[in-house]
Amino acid sequence: MVLPRNKLLCVWAASVLLTTTTRVVATTTTSSFSPSALSWVPRGGSSSSSATAIVDGMGQVKKGASGNVMSGTVVALLTSPGTPNLFSDSNVGITAADAGKNVVVVQAPGATLVGSSGLAAGAGAAAAGSVASAIVVTGVTHTDVMEFRNSRHGKTLSALFDHALGSSSSSDSKKSLILCIQGTDTVDQDALIEQVEAIFAASACTALAKASDAPKDAPLPTLSDLYDVEVATIMNSNDASKVMSMAQVAAGKSGEVVPNVVSAVAEAYVAGSAANKGGSATMTTTTTADPPAVVEAMLACEDAFARHARTARAKLYAWKSRTSRGLRVEKFGALAEALLKRTMALYDNDTMAAAGYGSSVAPYRLEKRSKLVKKIETPIRQLFALQVSNLEKTTLQKFNAMLLRKHGKTSPATSDFYTENAAAMRSAAFAFDTAMTDLEIPSLSLTKAKPSQELNGKLNSLLTGFADSPAAKLKLMKAIKKGANKQKKPTERSIDAGLDIVAMIRPDGFGTFQGFTGYQLGGNSITVGVHNDADDPGVISQFGGVRPPFIRVQPKLRLDVEL
Repeated sequence: MVLPRNKLLCVWAASVLLTTTTRVVATTTTSSFSPSALSWVPRGGSSSSSATAIVDGMGQVKKGASGNVMSGTVVALLTSPGTPNLFSDSNVGITAADAGKNVVVVQAPGATLVGSSGLAAGAGAAAAGSVASAIVVTGVTHTDVMEFRNSRHGKTLSALFDHALGSSSSSDSKKSLILCIQGTDTVDQDALIEQVEAIFAASACTALAKASDAPKDAPLPTLSDLYDVEVATIMNSNDASKVMSMAQVAAGKSGEVVPNVVSAVAEAYVAGSAANKGGSATMTTTTTADPPAVVEAMLACEDAFARHARTARAKLYAWKSRTSRGLRVEKFGALAEALLKRTMALYDNDTMAAAGYGSSVAPYRLEKRSKLVKKIETPIRQLFALQVSNLEKTTLQKFNAMLLRKHGKTSPATSDFYTENAAAMRSAAFAFDTAMTDLEIPSLSLTKAKPSQELNGKLNSLLTGFADSPAAKLKLMKAIKKGANKQKKPTERSIDAGLDIVAMIRPDGFGTFQGFTGYQLGGNSITVGVHNDADDPGVISQFGGVRPPFIRVQPKLRLDVEL
């Protein structure tokens, strides 16, 4: 069978999850790296305290280790070979931060991209995680996050999930899984968790394919069924201490106590190593499907989901930017419905092959399809509601402005005002209904029926209660004030005449005395002033060296005409 190019790429990606690879990223160690020993650290210990080694750096179980009986709630610390460990000074163990509870910390190295067995394959991490109530994955860098599924941490989690899904033991409580991003705080946590979900789904498909006694239509377990996943950013040892405290609290809440931690870890490691070598282990049953093909189909679903979600998000963001400014998207209903149908059709076409795997991959394909539909429908519904709100607000504002313009012609308290503006109300409702036709999406039950009905009620309430509205009262007050300040016109025309006489007496002196007196009779008046400044040199100079006249009279005729 010849696969198209995109399918070949998916097969290559699937092989990264299920088999070893020689691809090396910036933070990957070389093939000469020897993983550190798998060890536990009792509560209250420190980096300098002695730790009991369960498995040495060569992947061999230490003889006599299981004789050291330690019990308590377990926190697994999965370190990253080749990345500085911010949780302790050495790669032996760390200190349990919560001294008030019996907590045992099991430290194990994660998988490497080189090596296909033992600690390098993630058997130590899987063994530590199998007995732990809280798991801390350290050393995740920004480069690892970019291609997490293909990184050493993806291989570590794959081994962890394979062991958890293949184990016959069950627990009612979920485990806490904390992913520590080291050295950067600019990571898309949702995208990282989606990649972890894809790794878990691949392990779930493999486990279901290997389970001969599984029902035909058995549902696939999800990541949230077994783990509570959190993403934390650590920059220094203080951040690491906070993460460990959080993990210890989560482990303490589970209430699960391991009677003999050392023995349990050793047994889990031996069983996991035997499974990797093809020996008897928890997941060695007859296979009913080809795991690489299963994972290839899973990755095809994941890739199609991410690609089409990103394309739809770009279009929805452009619409949101427009509607947030109070504008409407032209032909929004038709465009949104076309976007949803086109995206889902492309997703279905890209994941057609996954539907043929029945109970293994088909449920996962449908789950990702439902998530993709939700990722598109939710913003569309929000944009529809926002545009309806903007359109309703604009319609009510225009109708209220029209009522204010007609306020002075007819009293709003009369029935004539309602009758005259009923046609305007119907016109506003019709304009709203026409605009809603472009917005409605019947396939999503987003129609104009309910918004139009609500608007009609609001228009009717605005019209009937307009007389008591603040805007109407304010306009009425302005009209009253304007009428009160308006000057009254004369009732008849008239012409009134008057004579005003002003006289000034200036006797001898230097301006030491000055006074005025006046008298008014009807429209006539006389004003007389006295100022003894006839000898003042300044006054004489004003008159050209001549003394001012002793008396000066100035008559004025005044006419008041009213037309």
